[in-house]
Amino acid sequence: MYKYVNFLKLKLNALTREEMINALPELCKKGRPAKTAIYINAHCVNMSFSDKEYRSILNTAELVYAGGQGVVWAAGFLGCPIPERVNILDFFERLIERLIDKKITVYLLGNTREVVEKTESILKNKGVDIVGARDGFFPESECAEVIKEINKVKPDLLIVGMGAPKQEKWIKAHSDKLDAGLCWAVGATFEWISGYRKRAPAWMIRLGLEWLHRLLQQPGRLWKRYIFGNIIFIYHVLNWRIKHGKNI
Repeated sequence: MYKYVNFLKLKLNALTREEMINALPELCKKGRPAKTAIYINAHCVNMSFSDKEYRSILNTAELVYAGGQGVVWAAGFLGCPIPERVNILDFFERLIERLIDKKITVYLLGNTREVVEKTESILKNKGVDIVGARDGFFPESECAEVIKEINKVKPDLLIVGMGAPKQEKWIKAHSDKLDAGLCWAVGATFEWISGYRKRAPAWMIRLGLEWLHRLLQQPGRLWKRYIFGNIIFIYHVLNWRIKHGKNI
């Protein structure tokens, strides 16, 4: 449905932010199984090489987009360029206007209770039709109840913020049971919307250094992902270029 490139054997959609704003509401049209939209960054690419289930989920999703600047640079280096990084925080305010205009109902699932409730309050104040919200820290034994709660309100858009690959695997496991149009995996986005995390300065975003800002905020948790992870990502990209050359 949407144009894509073959990026490291991943089906990566080549969309601009404006095209994303148009695509997401379109995907919210009801139908089972629920459709899926997923971002990828360098960390996600690394996981796709070691986790076959996750890679399969990426390659069967309706929409997979570049949420990290490293993916944009690497795609160009490998000869399968994509227009730009499509990070949710770069287009979310404009998407909100579209969701309101299209009367799309939204359910929030993920993160802690405090974070998701704050996110719910902020989005409701902006005019978004939030029909439900709950945290993502529930045991498997409560999963059926969570799905029942979601299906009771039948959201057009289910936004899931559990972190990759947990969120993608949860969506895949339950998409045929969910009465929702689109399940959108968004990682830690609720933490930025709610204000519990501060975004990088504009100059760092322009230079593709938003990862460094995150690392400085949470060095104990993220140093392995960004120090070793970036090296591993570069290895995968260079190894692919040496073995396969550029896509032409």
